Amino acid sequence: MSEHAQLVAIAAAAAAALVAEMAKDSWSSMRTAAARLFRHAGDAEEERQLARLDADQAQADTLDRAVLEDRWQRRLMTLVEDFPDATEDLAVLASRRQMDEQSGVNQSATGNQGSVIQVGRDNFGGLNTERR
Repeated sequence: MSEHAQLVAIAAAAAAALVAEMAKDSWSSMRTAAARLFRHAGDAEEERQLARLDADQAQADTLDRAVLEDRWQRRLMTLVEDFPDATEDLAVLASRRQMDEQSGVNQSATGNQGSVIQVGRDNFGGLNTERR
């Protein structure tokens, strides 16, 4: 994969992570990570980008997610193209998207002789405790 294609992929993942976090309780943590990235362009640019980010976050419920992701992908790519030392912070944002995608829980029990009860928030079906 070319360096530019890699940058596009990382920026897309970072933008998707930003937009996904806009509606979550963990937004302040993502905003802090974004601020660290924007800081590479100087204090004035950091404040300008955070103001844009806050405005988009405030209206995230009414804006098209794909439009937001495209907007932030372009902004993030421009920033990293102008300030290559920001690439590592961009990758941190992108990794948050990957962590979000992998946050599901898988449970399994094999080879057990006794009863197994698995409890979780999204369980469905009945609980059978009869011995077989």
